[in-house]
Amino acid sequence: MNKWSRALLLVSFPLIEACGGGSEISDPSTSISTPSNAASANSGNPASVAPAAPGTASQVTLPAPTLRFNDTGISLSDGLTRDGRWSVSGLNGLGWEYSLDLGQSWINGVGDFFVVQGDGPKMIWVRTRDSQGNTSEIVKVSCTLDTMAPAPIQAVSGQALGFRRLEFKGLENQANWEYRFDVNDPWVTGLGDQLWLIGNGPSTLYMRQIDAAANASEATTLDLTQAGGADWVEFSSNPLMPTQLTQVPSTKEGLILHGSVQQGDADFVRIDIPSKHLLASIRLVHYRSEDKIAFFALQRGLVFDAGVDTTKMLAFGHFGPEKFGQNLIEGLTANQRSSGSLVLWMQQTGSQKTDYAFEVRFEPAP
Repeated sequence: MNKWSRALLLVSFPLIEACGGGSEISDPSTSISTPSNAASANSGNPASVAPAAPGTASQVTLPAPTLRFNDTGISLSDGLTRDGRWSVSGLNGLGWEYSLDLGQSWINGVGDFFVVQGDGPKMIWVRTRDSQGNTSEIVKVSCTLDTMAPAPIQAVSGQALGFRRLEFKGLENQANWEYRFDVNDPWVTGLGDQLWLIGNGPSTLYMRQIDAAANASEATTLDLTQAGGADWVEFSSNPLMPTQLTQVPSTKEGLILHGSVQQGDADFVRIDIPSKHLLASIRLVHYRSEDKIAFFALQRGLVFDAGVDTTKMLAFGHFGPEKFGQNLIEGLTANQRSSGSLVLWMQQTGSQKTDYAFEVRFEPAP
């Protein structure tokens, strides 16, 4: 569950921008402008502009400021954020002030931003002010500040269908989870609440949850080399006798194929796509090698007998760090990705040991 109930927003968002962040989790930026007649024009939005309220001592109504904050929540307009910094612009040389207690007291603004602290629902009032005491209409905004990191993810490990099956527990409401195999790898967003793995490549899996405000938990680690696991296997190097994956997880989870290849030791894995399903994607989610280029190919059938004849291959190409996260079969048609058997070939022609991990996903056929 979220740590706080979300308050209804009282200001519409006439302008919504996308903003990248410098951290591992990007922060969308929400801009709030303040036209005095915006309430009726935006009544269909999840927030509305409060009625104009000129300062009691003012003889002249000044231009209202524009506010921007990083709405890090799952929606760009939900007002949920882990970042308490609000920037103020459109001042036109005027001073400004803000209130956090519904106008009972005002704090003089300095520079072009202020910081709201203390987790929970917030009501923020901001207005411009000149030296004669004239003020602008009050910009009234409600939001919920959540800076508390969620608890570390709980991964329950088991064996099923010859794979390691991880089931994730302790996820907060609307939270996502992420994983990676190396501290230098980017985080990958998981699917559903389970992850399936097989192979003998990377030895450690890192997992964390990201709550509804985009706070990240501490990482949980799992040793993939634990003795006794049927999932720690060396894939076949014989193209005519590939390792068989005759049963695969449902479409609600991801399947990780991970291995280690080098010159003279290729990997061949047979994947049986279930009836009434399609192969949705094959994405590189880990790569570690001094050689930045390895090779993959995909052929329909029970064996890989195409040799080096690319005309018999469904897909082929190089993979390495520059391919991280890309869908290597994006160009294939639905018919090419339909149910049936195919063999995936991974190889490294150089002498350097190359560890890799591919995430395979399936989807229902239309």
